[in-house]
Amino acid sequence: MTRWVCVRLCSFKASQQHQLTVGRVVSVELNRGANAMRLLILLISCSMLLFSLVTLLDYWRYDEVLQDAAELMRRDVSSTDIQAQIEAALAADAPEEARMYLSIATTFGHALNPQDYLPRIQALETPWQQTKRQVSRFADGFVEGAASSAAGVAGAITADFTVVGDVRDLNEQYALYQQGQAVNTLIVTLAGVGVGLTAATLASAGSAAPAKSGVSALKLAGRSGKLTPKLQRLLVRQGQSVFDYQRFMRTLGAERSLARVQRAALKAYNPRALDALADTAKQVNRLRESTSLLDTINLLRYVDNMDDLRRLEKVSRRYGMQTKGILKLVGKAGIGTVRVLRRTTEFFVGLVATLLSLVATLFSLAGFVRR
Repeated sequence: MTRWVCVRLCSFKASQQHQLTVGRVVSVELNRGANAMRLLILLISCSMLLFSLVTLLDYWRYDEVLQDAAELMRRDVSSTDIQAQIEAALAADAPEEARMYLSIATTFGHALNPQDYLPRIQALETPWQQTKRQVSRFADGFVEGAASSAAGVAGAITADFTVVGDVRDLNEQYALYQQGQAVNTLIVTLAGVGVGLTAATLASAGSAAPAKSGVSALKLAGRSGKLTPKLQRLLVRQGQSVFDYQRFMRTLGAERSLARVQRAALKAYNPRALDALADTAKQVNRLRESTSLLDTINLLRYVDNMDDLRRLEKVSRRYGMQTKGILKLVGKAGIGTVRVLRRTTEFFVGLVATLLSLVATLFSLAGFVRR
């Protein structure tokens, strides 16, 4: 009997030890499963936090929005300012500019009485006055490249399209080169490119005309001192691989007839490198289409880079012939920009998502560390 009791006790203890061992194994396995689940939740939370942070940083950007030129004209320009510009235009024998400023005053609500100026404007617009003014200025533009009036610019552009203007400028720069004086790299480069584009315009039945017109406008602005130093450097960089002016100088020699200068320029001209300068020239030509050649030359004084040129083109599409007057009154601020936070609604949604992901990550991490 005693032996049977001992056997039963031993059996009972063994059973209890086995149950404890099984319980420990089950507990360990459960803990491992729970830890794996916590780790998975932590990884998911961290991934969501990282994704929401990236999204939030993408929203935290600003768009450059063009200044409201109309607001600038109403806020920063007075009727007295416009009156002064009208008087200056009349004194300079520029009735078209005087009319432009009268139009600007009407567009932006400045109180001016047109009858105070129209008699004086009309006195400058008689057929005799207009004919004398246009013939004289056209001749100055054709012969000398003068670009201070619409007729002068028309004469200068006509000379360029007949290659006479570009050859004249190349001759002038070659004379400086022979005398050991500084050569205007910008003018000689644009004139050389102009000779190449004239030939291309004739060969392509006019398809190269927009680029040719833009290059001539840039050259006229350079001759008139209307280009900013930054834009000049940009144009020289774009043009130096298109026209090798040093090779042109070495090739030309003593004889400087129109045909010889043209041949020497074409030898130094590389049309395969034209793309960048042609894009700039075409954009300048689009500015001309919205305004005029004379206005384009004057407006280039506000351009430092391609961004400025693109913004100027947008303003000119809206205000047309008034663009020159607006920028003369408000300055470069007329093509300036303001910074506006991009997609404000999406930004706040991303911010909330980031905060929720951060809270979830912190809870998951705290539970995992505690275990």
